[in-house]
Amino acid sequence: MRRFLVVCSSFVLIAALWAGSVFAQGITWWEHSNPPHNNYSKELVADWNKKHPSMPVEYEFFAMTPYFKKLSAALSTKSAADMFTVIDTLLPSFTTKDVLAPIRPEWLGYKNLDDMKKAYLPGALDGYIHEGKLYAVPMIAATFSLYLNKKHFREAGLDPDKDYPRTWEDIGRVGQKLVKMQGTTMTREAFDFAMHSSAWTMWYLEGLTRQHGGGILDRAGKKCTANGEAGVKAMQVRSMYVHKYKISDPTVSVATNALPADDVPKGRVSMFITHAGSVAQFGPKMMEDIKVVPFPQVNPRKPVSVVYGFALAVNPQIPEAKQKLVHELIRHVVKNPKEWYEKTSYPYPSANFLELPGMDEARKTRHLDVFIGDIKTGTYVTRTPFYLEISDAMHRAMERVVLKNEDPKASLDQACKEIDAALAKP
Repeated sequence: MRRFLVVCSSFVLIAALWAGSVFAQGITWWEHSNPPHNNYSKELVADWNKKHPSMPVEYEFFAMTPYFKKLSAALSTKSAADMFTVIDTLLPSFTTKDVLAPIRPEWLGYKNLDDMKKAYLPGALDGYIHEGKLYAVPMIAATFSLYLNKKHFREAGLDPDKDYPRTWEDIGRVGQKLVKMQGTTMTREAFDFAMHSSAWTMWYLEGLTRQHGGGILDRAGKKCTANGEAGVKAMQVRSMYVHKYKISDPTVSVATNALPADDVPKGRVSMFITHAGSVAQFGPKMMEDIKVVPFPQVNPRKPVSVVYGFALAVNPQIPEAKQKLVHELIRHVVKNPKEWYEKTSYPYPSANFLELPGMDEARKTRHLDVFIGDIKTGTYVTRTPFYLEISDAMHRAMERVVLKNEDPKASLDQACKEIDAALAKP
């Protein structure tokens, strides 16, 4: 009996020491780069660390496209952080490889998944569910809209409230009055698409291709269709501001992965398509000179836009006790939708978001109605385990057309060969 008690005591002591070593390391959290978002995350981490000194969070963030490649590699080698922010487009590549821990709604304070769905906008969790299980908790619902510099419009004799572009051709027509040249050198672009990231290229081209009635992949997700008529038209739109209208020059841009819309506050571009989070990036002073209008369309009577989101996920390699603790951290991060919106300007997908205090004022000062309108007409981008390979191929195709003036059809044919080769992999 004594030996049994000694063995049991030793086992308990070892287990306690092991558990203690796990928590002594604290919790690691990785995220993509977005300055206002990162600043608020740092505030949340500081608050958590003050309340949980024995279980501190170590927070790191990285430029967006490199981050998601880093995360994918780390998950495959079982070296990822304990908690990490994911983008909805990558969920299929994660859930099919079992590299995410299922979210436990009861650890977040809900009875079950159905109960949790009631706390979110309809469909907000759908992009993070696989085979009936939730794999990430969304905190951002995002879309793209068109930002205009009102001063530039007025200087050019345009009324930003009446003359703003509704269509892609409108951008070219209006842009010819906004572009600034010094000899043969463009000093201010009238309009520009972001060139910094394959993720942004994919969002733009998905929206354009769908407006023309096509898609990047076929319905089964087994074959590239980006080189069809719709895709070629989309790529022509993507490049026509450089080669046809000559109101854009990518070499003028000073934008980076961390600040993809940085040309707007610097006055180097008059019109730019970006997300709601840019409102916080630019700040109230700059936003006084900005007007936000709906995502441009091929046919404004039948609007089509894209939506995407970011969510918090859990590493399945950590012990269950630590997974439960990470769920507590998730609750801490998403506990205040109003504060989240105030600090980041991203619409939060909670069921009561539009009824939160201050939303009426946000409609006036933060163009919230425009973003909500574009979300309502939006659909998620291509859902596939091969999203990174596809977006990289589409980005290379875009660069060939925009930077080298190659033929759109030929460039997309090459992209589809690369994409079909990726899709054929086991």
